[in-house]
Amino acid sequence: MNEDKILFSIVIPAYNEEKMLPACLSALKNQAGNFNYEIIVVDNDSTDQTARLAREQGVKVISEPVRGVGLARKTGTEAAQGEYVLHLDADTRLPEDYLVNVLSRFENDPKLVCLGGQFCFYDAPWWKNFLRVFVLHSLRLFAVTIFRSKLGPMGNNMIFKKEAYDKTTGFDPELRFCEDADLVRKLSRFGQVKLDFGLKSQASARRYKLNFDFLFQLLNLTWFCFFGRPLKNELKKI
Repeated sequence: MNEDKILFSIVIPAYNEEKMLPACLSALKNQAGNFNYEIIVVDNDSTDQTARLAREQGVKVISEPVRGVGLARKTGTEAAQGEYVLHLDADTRLPEDYLVNVLSRFENDPKLVCLGGQFCFYDAPWWKNFLRVFVLHSLRLFAVTIFRSKLGPMGNNMIFKKEAYDKTTGFDPELRFCEDADLVRKLSRFGQVKLDFGLKSQASARRYKLNFDFLFQLLNLTWFCFFGRPLKNELKKI
């Protein structure tokens, strides 16, 4: 393998993530496969030690002072030099064979431009992981049958070809919610989008609480799927 060629760029938007980010970075550094990859943490105007902790881990840190996940993802992706760009959240933890499995899927399907997988909760009771299965499979069925696989991959676990991204207008910097779904829809014009539940990651359950806010987020996502814009352009702060 050409050691000068960056195969994966891993982009992590982060706002006040000093508690979650170290475990995310640690999992990335334990990836199997002899890949040349870069890790880009986009510090989205954090007021804690997020940027310092990232620099101490030896990863690239880019400052984006204007808050908003769409803008943060766009800033990180535009700086990415890899053939594939992987987007994670700061609370995502990848298994050691994740990049190996990702590369295998792209190499076996030349039409594939965007790939996503499922996630399991590492900090939730069993019943929440049990409920998660039904919710994710319902969303997958929804994406495949109604939207013909033009939606599916989510920003906590989403990979796309950089050359395909460069043909689009990229992440919408105005979106603070559904910025990932918006990009996936754009990428679907240039190839196949796939949500592969055999590709697994782990995520925190901190955003997924069974209350009115969670139900509204589902409504917000549904609204975006049908109308192309979220009903409320905001992701609830944690």
